[in-house]
Amino acid sequence: MKKSRQCFLRLFLSLVLLISSIPGVNQGVNSFAQQDQKKEPEVQQGGPQKEETDTTVRPKKETPPKKRRLNPKKPSGDKPEDNFTLSVEIELINLDVAVTDKKGNFIPNLGQKNFRVYEDKVEQKISNFSPTTAPLTVVLLLEFGRTFAYWYDDVVIPAAHFVELLRPEDWAAVVAYDMKPEILTDFTQDKRELYGALSRLRIPGFSETNLFDALKDTLDRLEEVDGKKAVLLISTGIDTFSRITFDTILKRVQNTNAVIYCIGMAQLAQELFDARGWISPEGRLTFLQAENQLNTFARRTGGKAWFPRFMGEYTGILQQVGVELRNQYSIGYIPSNPAKDGKFRKVKVDVVDENGSPVKSVVVRAKEGYQAAKG
Repeated sequence: MKKSRQCFLRLFLSLVLLISSIPGVNQGVNSFAQQDQKKEPEVQQGGPQKEETDTTVRPKKETPPKKRRLNPKKPSGDKPEDNFTLSVEIELINLDVAVTDKKGNFIPNLGQKNFRVYEDKVEQKISNFSPTTAPLTVVLLLEFGRTFAYWYDDVVIPAAHFVELLRPEDWAAVVAYDMKPEILTDFTQDKRELYGALSRLRIPGFSETNLFDALKDTLDRLEEVDGKKAVLLISTGIDTFSRITFDTILKRVQNTNAVIYCIGMAQLAQELFDARGWISPEGRLTFLQAENQLNTFARRTGGKAWFPRFMGEYTGILQQVGVELRNQYSIGYIPSNPAKDGKFRKVKVDVVDENGSPVKSVVVRAKEGYQAAKG
């Protein structure tokens, strides 16, 4: 009984801290101004690229570099002035498509004839197709503000379990954020380095959780990482004082080639306190908005969002993430609409049987669209 009271008090104190950081719930919350990060000399990179260039080979030093980037810059050189090159820009849209049954099991052995791709409801001709079983290239993006002193396990345990599921050929990086994102470890295949990054997590002094800024920074850094890539976002979905708006991050999400998977935290506590009437209508709305944001990030990129109530659910969720990322179908097409109007093009992928009829017993996930080029 005493233990139950202590757990209940712990939940209560954590919710008070969490709600105090939500705009509109506690009018006394102070806004912390964000500081622009000073540009430091770029250091040599690790990560999925294996080219031994001056930007991708990270020297072994006893003292780690002050700043590491997820996206090494490609070497640039002077273009020969004597050569004449005629180039024609053809926009090829690539889709990574996950096809599962209702239980989340991967559906193998599908061919190009089993897929139909539509852009703005107009069927497109598939030019490239291949089933892929590629290694993972994933960023663990973890919300870790002061309010999570009582929710440490909700962040670290699922992240550590995901690291445990990684295979030797997989690449992973760890980024934590509160006011701003911090790269705890760059891309590595060494699980010990990943576990070490998680063990260095310490509760910061700031309550801000600037999700939009952190997600944009991560997607920007991933832009030049080759191959299939994903972000596993473990977060409440609440954004406090990001410099960018939801509309801005949504546009960025729509134009990424990375798939975003989300795990929402503290669902059981939210339901408990809501049932007891300890959350104001404004606070309840904030939580609903946060859940919707995570769902939107995942859906727009062809990923998925989960909101587990119990720790025992994490194993199945993380296994499903691994299955979907390792087993996808790569589809490419050249849009039939050549207009460079900068508008959003909605994309839909269907799976059909040998007669061309839609198969309703499967779940198809791919990014919902893209922003057309302008100019």
